[in-house]
Amino acid sequence: MRTETDFMGNEMTFDCMGCDITSGKLAIPGGIIYQGTSAILAADPEVPIPGFLVINARRHVRSLSELDDAERHEVIDIAVAAEKALKTLGVSEVTLVQEERSSHLHIWIFPNYDWMTQQFGKGVSYLRDIMQYAEEHADDATRQEVLSAIEKVRAYFEEHGING
Repeated sequence: MRTETDFMGNEMTFDCMGCDITSGKLAIPGGIIYQGTSAILAADPEVPIPGFLVINARRHVRSLSELDDAERHEVIDIAVAAEKALKTLGVSEVTLVQEERSSHLHIWIFPNYDWMTQQFGKGVSYLRDIMQYAEEHADDATRQEVLSAIEKVRAYFEEHGING
């Protein structure tokens, strides 16, 4: 059992965060944006960056290579739709990250904002620094921006008929 704190300051206790989010056992700020057969989309529950989204596989697997064809297609379709939604929010580019060190497959859809580039530069080597900075400097206005971004992405999915 692990315990972490979400970006709203709520304590989260779970065995596997990915399994507990996809099953509905773990409530996260803003809720689930997209629920499909093979995967879900939600904001990262720990890092307060507007538009920082995470795709979680419903099955407990570690890697994209463990997904079957239908699962992979759904994950890619979610990633494409999420990227398009973020671009309507003014995000110029995104970084997708999937690493196998986690026990549950999740893919980060990390938005790039001007302040990130100005302060940290570009590239995956800066993601942890940006995340730490966001966590340390989060205030109520930032948290509200994150929740607003979740609603805007959800609205984009609904408007474009993207639902599970």
